Amino acid sequence: MSSKWLSLEEALTKALNAAEAIGDIEHVSIFDANNRILAEDVIAHIDVPPWDNSAMDGYAVNVEDLSNSAELEVQGVITAGMSADEPLENGKAFKIMTGAPIPINANAVVMVENTESRDEAVVIKKLPSVKENIRKKANDIACGDTLISKGTRLHAEHLMLLSSQGNSTVAVYRKLRVGVVATGSELAAPGGPLKPTQIFESNRVGVSSILRSENVELVDFGIVEDDEASLRTLFIEASKRVDVMVSSGGVSVGDADYVKDIIAELGTIDFWKVAVKPGKPFALGKINNTLFCGLPGNPVSSFVTAKLLVVPVIKKMQGQAKSHEPFFVNATITTSLKRRAGRRDFQRATMVRNNQGDWEVTPFKSQSSGVMTSITSANCLMVVHEDISELNIGDTVPVMPLHF
Repeated sequence: MSSKWLSLEEALTKALNAAEAIGDIEHVSIFDANNRILAEDVIAHIDVPPWDNSAMDGYAVNVEDLSNSAELEVQGVITAGMSADEPLENGKAFKIMTGAPIPINANAVVMVENTESRDEAVVIKKLPSVKENIRKKANDIACGDTLISKGTRLHAEHLMLLSSQGNSTVAVYRKLRVGVVATGSELAAPGGPLKPTQIFESNRVGVSSILRSENVELVDFGIVEDDEASLRTLFIEASKRVDVMVSSGGVSVGDADYVKDIIAELGTIDFWKVAVKPGKPFALGKINNTLFCGLPGNPVSSFVTAKLLVVPVIKKMQGQAKSHEPFFVNATITTSLKRRAGRRDFQRATMVRNNQGDWEVTPFKSQSSGVMTSITSANCLMVVHEDISELNIGDTVPVMPLHF
């Protein structure tokens, strides 16, 4: 078990290397596939559009006919979902709706705003160019194109694309099974009795909510007291039931912090100290094929490390191709700051746009890892890198929005 302090990048690299993607595949309805991970490339088998079609409501014409007269007889009407019964005749036009197939012999569509109706005829007020307002067959998708790549997290836009190809089901990886537990004799379940020396436990619901956003199958192992036998039984059971086990508490160096030692006894611990603030005691290990992530007990530390380290691990194990793409924006700090360098600091803060449209960020005065209101009042984490001990008003800093 390494006691070396790791940088965030080192810890993340180790965690992602230890996270093995599941390989089990299932086919689900596209109506149930939102936020699932695609298990196979999706290849187009239908051209889109399947024929040359009109990009506008207007009149399908042959441009050469307009060299003699701007007035054309209306041969018929073509709406979306139907096609012309016969080719376009010389000196005539078809009234056509957006998406309708272009009739044979037509080579342009004049938008309705550039025409004038006269009984059974139409006057073209603006001469079109050849191919104007015509969407060519397969100009969007051609048969054989790779539409969506394996490892993509599916969202509404992907499912619409699948549906447009006539696909009613899609191959995805099975849902990752993730266990969540809180450890500590001082913890009581919300809604239950509270002893004088206890507090209500809050980390499980927070971690569970973060992980539900990744569409995992959650297993709640509840609260376990600081008891070696109980914790050993818990982790043995978890190693048989889940792919990943996420615990909070018990990973520091206190007399009752048994978690990492039991994991090391039953399996392996890769590391347990990360140079971040909040969240220094984060443990990564394995029991059999179950990956273990041990979060700190303090609520803010648990929240931040779940975002920084657990979520990328979950994405990697789900089979997501790009499992670590954190979103940051640059902002100018509105206050000065002095601190002790050495750890990367994720300070709770609020970010707003100024009158020029640029981001400004204001960190909270209290950055205690036990103050949960610092998270509920924040809309971002302001990042202060390890080597920085002082920031001045107007300095540029990276900011990680909490919700975007």
